[in-house]
This record gives sequence, C-alpha cells and structure tokens, in this order.
Amino acid sequence: MMRGLRPGLRRQQGQAMPVVLAVAAVALACVLGLGAVGGLRVASGGARLAADLAALSAGRALLGAIPAALVDPWGVRHHLAKAASQAAAASARGTGATVTAVRLLGDGALPMQVEVRVARRGPLGVRVSATARAGLAATATAAGGPVGWASGGGYTGPVVYRDGKPMCPAVAAAFDLMDRAARASGFDLVVVSAFRSDAEQAVLFARHPDPKWVAPPGRSRHRDSTELDLVVSGGIHAWLTRHAGAFGFVQRYSWEPWHWGFLPGCGVGAAGSARPAGAAGAMATPAGGMQSWVPGRYRDVIARSARAAGIAPTLLAALLKAESDFDPRSVSSAGAQGIAQFMPGTARGMGVDDPFDPAQAIPGAARLIASGIREFGSVPLALAAYNAGGGAVRRYGGIPPYAETQAYVAKVLALAGQGGALAGGGASVVLMRAGSLLA
Repeated sequence: MMRGLRPGLRRQQGQAMPVVLAVAAVALACVLGLGAVGGLRVASGGARLAADLAALSAGRALLGAIPAALVDPWGVRHHLAKAASQAAAASARGTGATVTAVRLLGDGALPMQVEVRVARRGPLGVRVSATARAGLAATATAAGGPVGWASGGGYTGPVVYRDGKPMCPAVAAAFDLMDRAARASGFDLVVVSAFRSDAEQAVLFARHPDPKWVAPPGRSRHRDSTELDLVVSGGIHAWLTRHAGAFGFVQRYSWEPWHWGFLPGCGVGAAGSARPAGAAGAMATPAGGMQSWVPGRYRDVIARSARAAGIAPTLLAALLKAESDFDPRSVSSAGAQGIAQFMPGTARGMGVDDPFDPAQAIPGAARLIASGIREFGSVPLALAAYNAGGGAVRRYGGIPPYAETQAYVAKVLALAGQGGALAGGGASVVLMRAGSLLA
C-alpha cells in the first residue's frame, strides 16, 4: 500500500511546488514593497527636514539682507530673493537635496516669508520633494513696563529701570534695541547712570562741588531723563561711536565717551526736556537721520512729528512704509485709512479729523506709537498695540500670538534698520506651519 501511494504523493508535491513558489514570490514582493514604502517614508522625511532647514536658512538670509536691500528700493525683492536662494541652496546641499524653487511671499513694502521647495532621490530612483515656509516673527513680553514716576525736579513722568537705573520709557525702548544689536555683535552695554532729579544732583554736587566734574543742580542733562552713561564690555566704546546714532543716541561730549543722549527726547509730557538746537540734523543715521527710501515730500513732517512725540524718525518712517508704503489714499479691506492706516475711531482718538491728510495723520501716528511706548515701555510692544490694539497686548502680557502681528512688528523693526537688534533677540525666523500661515 505504501508503494502505491508514492507516485501520487510525488504528483501532489509537483503540483504544490508552483503554489509554494507563488507564495514565496508574493512574500518577497511584500517584503520588497514594504521596504520600498519604508524607504519612501524615510526619503520623504529627509526631504521634509531638508526643506525645513533650507527655509530657515533662507529666512535668516532674508532678515540679514534687509538693510542692504533697502538701499535700492526698486530692487528690494531681487536682492532679497538672491540672498534667500543662495542660503537655501547651500543648506540643501548639506542634506543631499537640491533646491527646485524659492519664492518670496507677501505684498507691500517688504516680503516677510520665503517658501522653499527641495527634491532628493529616494529608493528605486523615485524623486521625492517637499516644501517649507519660514518667516519673521517678533516676540516680546511686557516685563519691562513702567514701574515708577519721576519726581524731584526735571523730567516728570513714568520711568522704567535698566541695570537698576531709572529712565523714561522712550529712552529705555531705544536702549533695548541698541543693547540687542550690541549683543549680536559680541558686546554688552551696561547703564551706570540715567535719570537724576535736581534733588539728587544737589546731593551729588554737595559731595563734589566742582562744576568742571559735576554740574550744579538744574544744569545737568540727566534731569531730562534723556541721558545715559554707558560702559561697554571690554571698555571699547568704538561700537557705540559707529552704531549709536542709528538708535537715536549721540555722544554729548568728546571727552566723555561714556555719555550718550537720546535726541528724540522723552515725548509729550516730559517736563524740562531740553533738546539741543539743530537736533534734527545731528542724528547719525543713514540718509541724514532717515532712511534713503523715505519720499522727500514727507521727510520734514516725519522728522518734526517724531521729535515732538519723542520717538526716532527712522521708526516712524518704517511704520508708515509698512502700513501704506506712503500712499495717503490707501484703504485696507478692514477700513483702515490713509498713510498711517487709522481706523475712524482711532483717528478721532488721536485728534486726526482727516486720516487721508498726511499733515494730520503722520503726527497722529507718532503720538499713538509714543503713547504705546510710554504705556508698555517697549518699541515692539508699542508696535504690537498699533497693529492689534493695546487690549490684546495687555491680555497676553506681550506681543499677541497672532502671526500677522508678530510678522508686522518684525517688519517695522527691520525697515527701521534694526536687523541686528532683531537677530540679537526679540524676534526670530520660524517655520510657518498649517494654521499659522500669513495671508
């Protein structure tokens, strides 16, 4: 019986062999397929990482190129696109990917986002691509807000403290920007003296009654709360000599390299604020105190309005460019009007009867920013309040977590020539994920 079964078994085994081979082939295909899928997932993840890194590099290059690009207002996008493309390509090469497209995003005076598309080779010759966006976003808290009130003769108004020394919020805000820029350059600024009332000056003069070294009460500029005595890390004041003018500060006396005064002053309500004659032309900023791209017909009113409100003319000019690109007829989809983009209620609150009249709107914008600086003690927070409202700044204790507002603050600071300040703190280049993309 056993011998009779053997031929049948052999026939069954022969018939089963194709099935076994088919099953093995299917199993091998599954293994290869799973391997290919896994390989594609790995390649896709690598492409995404490469795109993210390239976009961040392009965004940082965008930030760093802004000051130089604005020298040629007609070629801003060309200069920025070139800088962003070069940075993205260099970053992608380091990850084994290739940049296939770089696109600047955003209308208006300055693009604040960059989109980068990269490609890299995956398994079986498949080409995998990914796209990422990065943009500028400013962040700041209200920790440095007004904490006291000056008295004793001289400036009377709110004061904040930097390195334990009191000063008016406008000076503190300008110092913060300058300090961040100095840190980005490897220096540290320390305030050793700021506001001194007449009463405090009298005590100091009594100890050292020599007017060659100590001014008598009522005659020291420190009473105006516009003066800072600064020490630079390493005792090197050359950085201040080169850069302080861009932040509104001027060296008062050639024999005192540590003494710097804030030319725009402390704003409306600063009693006894003595501004030197010819202050308008003394600020050592680009283009004689204002950016070269500011239209000639608005330069005088911007300079006068900024000095009257106690803010830097470069800041006011940057705000107007970001708001309307100096178009007095501009109207936004939300109903904001004129060169300063005032909503009707805000315009009335600032005493502006006609927001389409630059002679009214520009001083009104200066007053609004100055009031924000006095309330929050910070330029970034004042700009955030201009864009999103003071209530939002107070509610969140800083710049609200709105992508539009964060990009707006970064844009104005960049236009004001504070790229170094942004890079040193208060702003960053971030990836723009779904749900947080700017319009």
